Amino acid sequence: MTNAPINVLLTADEVLRRSGYKSRSSLYRLIRQNRCPAPVSIGGNQIRWRSQDIETWLNALPLRTY
Repeated sequence: MTNAPINVLLTADEVLRRSGYKSRSSLYRLIRQNRCPAPVSIGGNQIRWRSQDIETWLNALPLRTY
């Protein structure tokens, strides 16, 4: 048995909570700029983000040094 991470689908609100961004417009701006993973369509005009994509994105952000 492997220890593969479970890929959960996240809503926009969950992505905002995990990332620290405050508005959906900021999130969608980052997507347009290819600075954030794009969501996937799950049908019925609903979209979600793969949790693994979000975690990878957040872990790849550069650390700020002072």
